[in-house]
Amino acid sequence: MKKNISINLQSIIFHIEEDGYEQLSRYLASIRTYFSNYEGHEEIVADIEARIAEIFSARLSPGKQVISLEDVEYLMARMGNVTDFEVLDPVEEERPNPQPRPDAHEADGAYEAYTHTGPRRLFRDINRKVISGVSAGIANYLNIDTLWIRLFFVLFVLLGIVSAGISAAMGIVLYVVLWIAMPENAQLPETTARKLFRDPDDKKLAGVASGIAKYFGIDITAVRILFLLSILVGGFGVIVYIVLWVSMPEAVTLTERMQMQGDPVTLAGIEKTLKDNLNMKDSNGQESTLAKVILLPVRLISQIFHWLGRALGPVLAFLITLIRVGAGVILLVVSIGLTIALFSTLFVALGLVDESQYIVLGDFPASVLLGGFPRLGLVAGFFVGLIPLLFLIILAVSLLVKRMFLRPLMGWSMFGVWLVSLFTMAAFIGIHSTNFRRTGEVVTSKTIPVSNYPTLTLDAYNTNLDYDNIYIDVRAHNSKDVEIIQRAEAKGRTEEEAKRNARMITYRVVQQDSTIRFDNSYEFKENARFRDQELNITLMLPQNKPLRLTREFTYLLPSATFTQDYSVDKIVRNTWQASGDQLECLTCAADTLDTEETETVGFNAGNEAEKIRGSVLLNEGEYSDNVQTFDLRDFDEVTVSGPYHVQLTQGDNFSVRVRGEERDMRRMKVEKLGQELRIGFTEKNIELFEDDDPVLIQIVAPDYREIDLSGAIKADIGRVNADDLQLNLAGAIKSVADLDVRNLKVDIAGACISKFTGRADNFELDVTGAGVVDAEDLKATSVDADVTGASAAEVYATTTLRAQASGASRITYRGNPSDTTIDSSGPSSVKRR
Repeated sequence: MKKNISINLQSIIFHIEEDGYEQLSRYLASIRTYFSNYEGHEEIVADIEARIAEIFSARLSPGKQVISLEDVEYLMARMGNVTDFEVLDPVEEERPNPQPRPDAHEADGAYEAYTHTGPRRLFRDINRKVISGVSAGIANYLNIDTLWIRLFFVLFVLLGIVSAGISAAMGIVLYVVLWIAMPENAQLPETTARKLFRDPDDKKLAGVASGIAKYFGIDITAVRILFLLSILVGGFGVIVYIVLWVSMPEAVTLTERMQMQGDPVTLAGIEKTLKDNLNMKDSNGQESTLAKVILLPVRLISQIFHWLGRALGPVLAFLITLIRVGAGVILLVVSIGLTIALFSTLFVALGLVDESQYIVLGDFPASVLLGGFPRLGLVAGFFVGLIPLLFLIILAVSLLVKRMFLRPLMGWSMFGVWLVSLFTMAAFIGIHSTNFRRTGEVVTSKTIPVSNYPTLTLDAYNTNLDYDNIYIDVRAHNSKDVEIIQRAEAKGRTEEEAKRNARMITYRVVQQDSTIRFDNSYEFKENARFRDQELNITLMLPQNKPLRLTREFTYLLPSATFTQDYSVDKIVRNTWQASGDQLECLTCAADTLDTEETETVGFNAGNEAEKIRGSVLLNEGEYSDNVQTFDLRDFDEVTVSGPYHVQLTQGDNFSVRVRGEERDMRRMKVEKLGQELRIGFTEKNIELFEDDDPVLIQIVAPDYREIDLSGAIKADIGRVNADDLQLNLAGAIKSVADLDVRNLKVDIAGACISKFTGRADNFELDVTGAGVVDAEDLKATSVDADVTGASAAEVYATTTLRAQASGASRITYRGNPSDTTIDSSGPSSVKRR
């Protein structure tokens, strides 16, 4: 049993054995005596004590809490003794690493044994850690400054965020894997590599250039010239200097100044550094008065930044702590909530709890979507989701308590289980995909007698289900009764199995006197399994039967159901009858309450896009009374660019009229080049805050071959008859066009919203960007639609359809084309209404 004594080194309490305490006391007494003749000796001794505290802290561990005599001897061997250099000649003093004393061979042997025994291993350095010690451990292993490793991880993550997040995720995963794989160590020796600090002794602004020069061992003048040149070339040097100013610590203590120059932190090295500082002179001489005047503003800025750093330091520390705690709480709540949802989904999928419509995956109940999936695959998928959630919970708790609880053995074990579960789930997904090999269709019909009712009301019921958005195709027939034809499709291993799966959905149609109510979605039967079920409804209505439609029922009808564009209010107010595959209005001629409007309706499946009803232009009286006419003729091509309202019509003569303020007309350029009428905006700089009235351009021509619109244009293209017509729309165009064309080609780029009505023999549509095209009322014999990006298009094809959708786009088509070629990739879709 030994007696222990408590000592205080730079506000750190250590417990030391009595014999070690006596040895340490003699060692510190010799240091104080030797350095007592130096100016500022108290600060020198304090720096040495701080260094001793660092070495002692590295020698302690959870299993070793007391400093022993061996630790003191290790300290003396590493730091050296004042007798090693106080009697040496000047030649020997210049050696950075003095030879050990003959009487110190025992302690030096212990030090050498510690630093050179066995192969080097990679540890996490918990004494110099910021998060977990990964960067400090790698830097210690490579004998380089920790700052470079930390900058590597930070840049890895930041560059990944800028470049779509993939590299950022890889950087975080790499750090977490190293955190788990590298064991921790509290006794790693200090590296002999230079460390990057800001030099406070030879600075002009913050000491960045001087610190870099001493780190790389180059002339400080060259570094400063490089910074000045980088400032002149685009100002990049200012950003680099500020970043380095923030990231590089200042070499305040004597130990940090020695590490900045790569000198060993020993007593001999400290003594040599002190002598160098006493004899240090500026090789460039004293600063001139002009230099002092020039550098005065820079030094004032430096003092301001220094003061702000000291003043805002506690605030920034509080904000960092607040962010850490907030991130930990949010991550903990989210991960626990997802874990509960994962357990609930597993129990429902395995049938351990009653089916609940409230537990859904996407749009489908969990029991339906996962029904028929192999149980072992479900369990494997459960662990694929559970293990990352457990890791997130551990990470959240670690952020809150600033301590990582996950041990390497546990981490690798969890990772192994996760990989096995992932491969198992993937194998069962491949097996399960055979259930979607074939397609089967089941057709059922239901007849509802309505001959006793003079007027029939069609209504809809909201089931609050999102399996599929039902659309009803209306047809007229000669019967006096209503016939409802349901076509249910599904997938299966065989066609017969697919038909059985199609019968697992039900759809309700209820008659109450003269009202027929349709559900807006189908439902699954008990014990049903998801096999990509779809339902199409065809409503056969008696000809000449008056119909009233409720607002809810109109949402089940495609817009092409009506012979013209009507608002929902007008549809509900009036009476209709079936004619062919559309509904004709019987009372709309006397209804004058409707106005032209733009409203939002769904394209399909709940996705909303803006559709245009009526003209996009203002009433003619809202434009300026100032009119200018241009005598231009013999053109069949029109090109307009700029922020204008454009009205194009077809007539017997040529006419070009502009209505707008005088200042707006001066900015316009109207000219004719060959067969092309070109109107543009002459000024490159547009005043963003000007509140000008819109300019209306009215163009009349007997024939149009090509119309090219670009910019922020609203265009109304009247009834145009032509053999060949090409429309090019680019930018933020909002347009309507009524066409009767044999060959129509439309190219759309950007965020255009366009509506086309009329007819065409051949309709070629190319949409890129985020365009929206409503061409349901443009009946075409042949349609060739290519839609990319985040665009949406509705078309009507009677004979031939080629539809290609890519990116996140969608194409919806009407009609019954006999020849179809459909291609969609990624999240894109091509569907029939």
